[in-house]
Amino acid sequence: MFARIQKLRDSLKRKEYKRLSYLIRLLFSLALLYWIFRQIDLGAAFARASHLPWGVILGLMLLSGFRHFIQFQNWRCALHLNPAYKYHAKEVAASYLIALPLRFALPGGHASFAKVYYLKNSSILASLISTTSERLFMTWSTWTFAAMAAYFSFPQMSLPLRLLMVVFSAFMPLWAALIMASRPAWRQYVPAFGVQAPRMMLLQIANTLIMYLQYHLILNVLGRISAIGTWLSMALTNISNSIPITISGLGLREGFAIHFLEVWGFSSEQAVATTLSLFFFQDVVPALVGGVVLLKAKRAV
Repeated sequence: MFARIQKLRDSLKRKEYKRLSYLIRLLFSLALLYWIFRQIDLGAAFARASHLPWGVILGLMLLSGFRHFIQFQNWRCALHLNPAYKYHAKEVAASYLIALPLRFALPGGHASFAKVYYLKNSSILASLISTTSERLFMTWSTWTFAAMAAYFSFPQMSLPLRLLMVVFSAFMPLWAALIMASRPAWRQYVPAFGVQAPRMMLLQIANTLIMYLQYHLILNVLGRISAIGTWLSMALTNISNSIPITISGLGLREGFAIHFLEVWGFSSEQAVATTLSLFFFQDVVPALVGGVVLLKAKRAV
């Protein structure tokens, strides 16, 4: 039995299965987008997004630039989990920018892990631990804010379950530290993790709050919503970013936004215009810059 399981596991690692998996996810992404967009007036959604005031557009771009600076600092902190890593600012900046277009290469953004090949580190394992930790804190912030939003948005759920979601999400860095301490090969990174974790948590809190501000600016051009309403609706919407079945969350995020913004009086077109607007400024434009860096970059490993 175990031999059969191992054989199946090895077969799944073959390139043809990986290609098939990617093709299935790509087709799912396209089908989901088609299903979402046929339910709404896509032209109206783009029209609403294109009529954002120039002042709001400028504010969104500046805030997106600040968010990327925060995420760059998060990546730098993650690299310092390895005591043997020698910091090179240009190399770290290049690897960060390279990851931006790579997020579009595979569903779930897993291709962004390839950025570890564009910086020098003591080992690939150390780079992968840094990349995994970087993603961990991004997920921690998304899940924690979403769990707190769910606590208030779904009073019909049992209180112990809502509290469990909040506690589990809030203490994810602690669970990660315990897992690292349990493996001899990873134990050497635990002291640095204890130093960098609070910094990375603060960075992700700042990044998330700025994201809600961006959504708040867009939503109040298209309609009217309070700061609390923006947090509750968009925190629950952005949990879709943790479901790795579509390209850069496209389709899922729009579907979640339509559902959670409907409570606050927003139409499907307004919801889609909101998510696509921020997606353009936060993901598409920086990815174009990263694409130029990727074309010129040489692998370090």
